[in-house]
This record gives sequence, structure tokens and C-alpha cells, in this order.
Amino acid sequence: MDVEHDTKGHTPFGPVRVPTAAQLFAEHLRTKIFKGEYKSGDHLPPERVLVEQGGLTRAAVRDALAILKQQGLIVTLTGRHGGSVVSRPTQQDLITSLDVFLQAQGWGPETPTLTESREIIEPSCAALAAQRRTTAELDAIRRFQDRQAHSLDNIPEYLSASQAWHVAVSDASHNTLLAAFMHATAEVLTAAANSARFSSHESRLCSLTAHREITEAIADRNSGRARELMTQHIRGSEDQN
Repeated sequence: MDVEHDTKGHTPFGPVRVPTAAQLFAEHLRTKIFKGEYKSGDHLPPERVLVEQGGLTRAAVRDALAILKQQGLIVTLTGRHGGSVVSRPTQQDLITSLDVFLQAQGWGPETPTLTESREIIEPSCAALAAQRRTTAELDAIRRFQDRQAHSLDNIPEYLSASQAWHVAVSDASHNTLLAAFMHATAEVLTAAANSARFSSHESRLCSLTAHREITEAIADRNSGRARELMTQHIRGSEDQN
């Protein structure tokens, strides 16, 4: 398709999108929150005050507050002490956003982007878990491992326990971002029950053995060994496809 040019041969600009007053005011308030001028738990000024201070319409202020609420930066309380209160997005907010993104892409267990991400993230989770895990977290990892062992002949239950084991390892890393990825992908990866990857008793037993070895490395606080074993485990699972 031909592109029109001006008389000097320049390609013309496309439409310029100008932020709305609500978007600009939301950015203004967001900056104040990030700088700590409004801390978590603080009330923002009443709506009428924001209208006066911002020189905006009430509708624009309400739209700005709606933007901040959608981003998890404020919550709206009702009653005598109601109003807009500053909050911080939680790990669950991040997990929900990632989950929505993954499902919207239609990705499955064999999607290259997902498998590449696992190769990078899960060995790091295992290494960090070996350094940082608590006794309670190690107990949780072992509990899911035992569930796997007791459900070797029940594929859906086995895969549910297997993925719970992976999530427990990520939680023991004490890295919120890495753990959020594993929580968000849990449902997608458990969908492997519908594939032939773990259809044989032998493949399930092999995966369980790998989990046991990784768990012991984490128990021994052997970070390098945990990373190495998890890398082999993830790549081995993918090679079965």
C-alpha cells in the first residue's frame, strides 16, 4: 500500500494521543504514593478537596481514583471513616494479573515461551530455597512429595501434587516475583494431565525420583546441587514431549 508524503517527501505523523485529565491526575497521585508522600493506610484528601487542588471536574477526579483503584494503589472504604485509602498491590494481585495474561495468550505446557521461562526461573527457585527455606517450608515440600508417591497410579492427583511441590519450592525461595510466576502457571502446567507426558508409570516414578533428590539438596542447603538437579529435571520433562 502506498504511503502519502508531504511536499518535501516526509512521511506524515499519525494521530497524536493526548492523555486525559484523569490519566494525568492519576499519574500525579501515583507519583506521590511511590515517593512516600502518601503511605500505605493513609487517606487521600476527600474528593471535593482533590477537585479544588487539581482544578478538575468531579468526574475527572473520580476517573483518576478509579484508575488507581484498578492498579491496586487505593481501596475505597465506606462509613464514617471511609474514603480513598492508599494500599499496595499484593503478591496475589500479581499472580492474578499473570494468570489472566497467560490464559489470554492460550499458552499450554509445551509453549516455548513458558518452557524457556521455567528453565530460567525454577533452578533459581531451587537454589534460593536451599539457602532460605524454613523448617516449615521444607516440611511442606516433603508433604507434597509424599502425596505424589501415594498417587502414582492416579494421574490427575499425581500431577496436582507434583505442581504443588514445584510451587512449594518457589515459595521457599522467598522471592516474591519468582514465586508469583510459579503460582500463576500452576494451572496451566497441571494441564499436562491431558497430554501423554506422564502417561506411563515409569515417567511418573522418574519425576518423583527427581523431586526427592532436589528436596534432599534443599534440606542439605546445597544451593548448587539444587540448581543443577532442578535444571536437569525441567529439561528432562520437556525432552519427554
